[in-house]
Amino acid sequence: MCNWMLQAHPEKAVGTGGRKVRTDTGDCWDNFNVVFTYPGEVQISFGSTQFGTPAFDAAVRFFGPKGSCEAHYDHRVFISGQEPWDAGLGAAAKEGAQFSAAGTFKGALDLADSEKQKSFIQSITSGQFHNQAEQGGESALSAMLGRTAAYTGKPVTWDELLRSKEVFDPGLNIAKLA
Repeated sequence: MCNWMLQAHPEKAVGTGGRKVRTDTGDCWDNFNVVFTYPGEVQISFGSTQFGTPAFDAAVRFFGPKGSCEAHYDHRVFISGQEPWDAGLGAAAKEGAQFSAAGTFKGALDLADSEKQKSFIQSITSGQFHNQAEQGGESALSAMLGRTAAYTGKPVTWDELLRSKEVFDPGLNIAKLA
């Protein structure tokens, strides 16, 4: 989401984390904290935990000179500041209302799947295909950049990541799935 918002990928990252609480099999870290630096020295901080049974939430918060916005995975979405806006969480959707920025929905994802399906089918039937492979690749590489910075404990640049010869092998035996 940050890449989309900033229309760029991070130039570098520094991070930390570890496996402090999880006791299940494997070596998956249960917490990460990463700072990504984008062009123009814009810094984005990322934090995550994967342990316990806390209430689920995934959110982004952007801060700027005119205000801030907060978008949760399936909760309230709002902008505060000079031009405030609120999605109207909890407000009943109007009968037959179209999903729009005016927001007459209960959660951020209320019509997401059906809208994505409509857009996908329309892109095929109209011949105006959505090719988001580049954005998907950059998104995956951004996550790898953060993971690499945290695992090594050292700052890592985008170019260093692209030059890396590291191969991630989860050790899956696909033949066992057949």
